[in-house]
Amino acid sequence: MKIYHFSLLFLIFFLGLVIKTDISIGRLKKIEAERAEIKSALTSAVSDAVNYLTETGSYGEGTINKEEVLRTFFASLYSSLGIISDKSAQGEIEMYIPVILLCDIDGYYIYYYQEYKASDGNTYIERTWTEKLPYSYEDDDFIYRFTLTDMVYIYDKNNILNHEDKVIKTDVKEFSINPIYADFKKSHGESILFKKEDFYLIRKGAIINKLEEDMSYFVSSHNHIARGQGITYRFSFPAGRKDGWADYMDDVNLHVVFQGYPYGSDGNYTYNKIASAGAGIIRKPSYYVEEKSWYYIAHIQGCEKIRESNTLLEESFDTLEECVKMGAYCCECIEYGARVPKLE
Repeated sequence: MKIYHFSLLFLIFFLGLVIKTDISIGRLKKIEAERAEIKSALTSAVSDAVNYLTETGSYGEGTINKEEVLRTFFASLYSSLGIISDKSAQGEIEMYIPVILLCDIDGYYIYYYQEYKASDGNTYIERTWTEKLPYSYEDDDFIYRFTLTDMVYIYDKNNILNHEDKVIKTDVKEFSINPIYADFKKSHGESILFKKEDFYLIRKGAIINKLEEDMSYFVSSHNHIARGQGITYRFSFPAGRKDGWADYMDDVNLHVVFQGYPYGSDGNYTYNKIASAGAGIIRKPSYYVEEKSWYYIAHIQGCEKIRESNTLLEESFDTLEECVKMGAYCCECIEYGARVPKLE
């Protein structure tokens, strides 16, 4: 075999590798584009659903039109994916949404699949909402029903408050300074009802743990439904991964668990995402004022320095302007504002 034969074979081999590489890159780009399309569609759909609550003014007196939230979400999702008129494709993609969580101010709803036997003897599946479930927590003295605001419902297990009502509805800020509970404050000063930062931390942790527990249950239960539809993917809620969805727990919010959706030309890839959005209905965080030797300093709710302080004023403020009016400087936790001057 002559030299030019080797050259020709090398050229053929090299071109084959280049063509194969180009095909692989093109396939990967197509897969990534499909993934980005799904992500964008989900993100937009969840945002459109919560925007419905604020833009239409439908959230009135603590009432959420859950069905309209769903309609807005699915209409946006189907439109973005180009299946607005394809009922078969819609039904298929819905099977990969085991749970939708809607958090109201004083409780939450879960939208899930359930199986039931009809009067004709056949078994059917349907999607339905749970009743409103409470943000609950219990300690030695009380059972709490938290809300996403400062309002809390307290069930006095041992009647230690000597209140005529067994269940007390109160603003936690007002409770801490209410003279009616002065004796209880003396004997139970470490109660979270008197430790504002502890209260907010425990409230958020209790809410997140409760939601995670329930979503895990309903997502796992979806496996039975999915198998009946020929889906072999194993659905499970990513326990312990609170980053992302847990950041919305200070407001009315919506979370959509989208899991196991096959994509790519051969369906070899699966897409998983918890798409979340807040409605912006609840007011901004409160501000707290700390008394120093010769000045006051304002902190925003959640600042770590608040827990370390033992000179925090009992009253909290809704705006930074209120703090400034009483002469308070701003902690570094507040992005803008007058800082404590350095004395020479």
